Amino acid sequence: MASRKPDPYMIDDATAPLTDAEVKTLRPAADALGELGVAVPKRRGRPAGATKEQVTIRIDKDVLAAIRGDNPRGWQTRLNAVLREHFMPGHNRTE
Repeated sequence: MASRKPDPYMIDDATAPLTDAEVKTLRPAADALGELGVAVPKRRGRPAGATKEQVTIRIDKDVLAAIRGDNPRGWQTRLNAVLREHFMPGHNRTE
């Protein structure tokens, strides 16, 4: 005898669509979980109001290898610091 799976598209009391009144009471999951004391992971990606601009640049392979050095992580930050020091001496802002 084969078991029969429930129809996921069948609407009953447990799966009925939300009413407009119910939709208005919804709130972000982060708010609700925060009230329960559940840790909410931080958002990923570029923070709002970021001051950096994405550009495309072609760099010689040997120069890029020198910038990356032994640690390929953080090479863009190091390149930004070198460019800042060259074009804006004494300006030690790090972002």
